[in-house]
Amino acid sequence: MQRPKILYLITKGNWGGAQKYVYDLATAIERGQYDVVVACGAGEALPEKLATAGIRTLQLSALGRDVGFGDIAAFREIFSLLRRERPNILHLNSSKAAFLGALAAHCIVLLSFLTPRAYLRAPKIIFTVHGWPFNEPRGTVQRVGIYLLSWLTALLSNAIITICHTDERAAQRMIGVSGKTYCIHNGITPTALTPRHSAELSIVTIAELTKNKGLSYALGAIALLARDPNIPQFSYTLYGEGEERGTLERFIAERNLGHIVHLAGFVENAPARLAEADIFLLPSLKEGLPYAVLEAGAAGIAVVATAVGGMSDIIDDMKTGMLIRPKREREIADALRFLLTNHAKRTALAQALRDKIARYFSFEKMLSATQSVYGKFGKNLLIAAPCS
Repeated sequence: MQRPKILYLITKGNWGGAQKYVYDLATAIERGQYDVVVACGAGEALPEKLATAGIRTLQLSALGRDVGFGDIAAFREIFSLLRRERPNILHLNSSKAAFLGALAAHCIVLLSFLTPRAYLRAPKIIFTVHGWPFNEPRGTVQRVGIYLLSWLTALLSNAIITICHTDERAAQRMIGVSGKTYCIHNGITPTALTPRHSAELSIVTIAELTKNKGLSYALGAIALLARDPNIPQFSYTLYGEGEERGTLERFIAERNLGHIVHLAGFVENAPARLAEADIFLLPSLKEGLPYAVLEAGAAGIAVVATAVGGMSDIIDDMKTGMLIRPKREREIADALRFLLTNHAKRTALAQALRDKIARYFSFEKMLSATQSVYGKFGKNLLIAAPCS
């Protein structure tokens, strides 16, 4: 009997939290039980990693993050992909690919009614929410429009996976969605860490350089600390690339922070360098459940993060880390000052977080829960029929 096929679809082929999620699942799903294929838009990091792991990957030339007339071509690409690949499960990731993918899958349903001899198989649709996009800082009209598209995507899906309780609660408030929502936290496997070579206090961030990560506020806080004579000497390293790099470089130059701040760019296996740091900082404006915080906790370093998305699922304020409000440079500076000058508390928070990560956020736990969701459709996977 032919094995069921899972098609993972994601908007961008670069490397970030959603891409890591897809990579981890695609490479871990039992090969004897499923055939696996991944489709993504522009970006080389994810396809290269998947190719190395032996996972078949297809790139969609018209699929990009920006909204425009090109989305029509992207929809046609996805529709053709579904007709050609005929997956049993379509696992959607990232908002744009999710909407276009869910719409295309339901057009397959319609076509199967109109042309029954075509033997078209409508996949079961699973939509993983990596942070609802209507929580991003936008104008009211935009947020309402994005909310409606997000709700429609969820409505068209057979199952919705949220990676944090905040997003789960938002999904459960949507009409027709609550009964098919599952909260499955991201999970990680242990990473071999690079030995530490410097005694200087070090703050580190691993993030894509986008406005949603709030990195300008981090630099503002670093500028405040740089003027404080009571702070011991420290450095701040930011791993990642993105469209905000030029803006951050200008900020660093204007504030004369070049001797403290280092934009390291995208570094392969950056989490392995976390042991070189004393504090991990993530000042995001919007998040799902960030892998970077899990990896920092597993590496045994203290975390300062904004209380957005699923951050509170990981961090208990002043017990396993420090939570601050977004867009507050002075709050970030105060939290960093406290940890830079308080070795005992820094160590205690780091150890408590490491214990929590090991207990609740393993990849094995995430994989088992996800496979359980796949298994709910097991008896229907090989039937060439429309979605119920």
